[in-house]
Amino acid sequence: MTVPSLRVSLMTSSLAACLAAALAAQAPVDTAAALRTADTVAHAWLALVDKGEIAKSWDEAALSFQLAVTKTKWTQLVVSARGPFEPFGARHQILARYTTDPPNAPPGQYVLLQYKTDVSGGRQVVETVVPTLDGKRGWRISGYFVRLEQ
Repeated sequence: MTVPSLRVSLMTSSLAACLAAALAAQAPVDTAAALRTADTVAHAWLALVDKGEIAKSWDEAALSFQLAVTKTKWTQLVVSARGPFEPFGARHQILARYTTDPPNAPPGQYVLLQYKTDVSGGRQVVETVVPTLDGKRGWRISGYFVRLEQ
């Protein structure tokens, strides 16, 4: 059986690159505060997805996310990839890393978060959520991936 996966990649666009370059030129970052804020934003965003408010999760995502996938396509991807695992239960953070130079994305402020999440059938998945500092909009989600824990 093939387990569907969901990946919305970090988009490289000239607009995002310009925004990121401007942000990177600012004063030093309090990475501990960035990690806390990004985790709070990720939990709020995941709560929308968990409640089935998928369109709203797209509305709340980073501009780069919205440019990478349409709202309609995002809804289809979420239903396809998360459906076999519903409902999603308790999450336990297993990784939190701040970076300004992630692979396949323009420079900027990002936090890579991973959660081990309980799902149906006594299984677990690993959810990867990538908040980014999205200009004046603050921390927003720029990437999401879910896979079955092996």
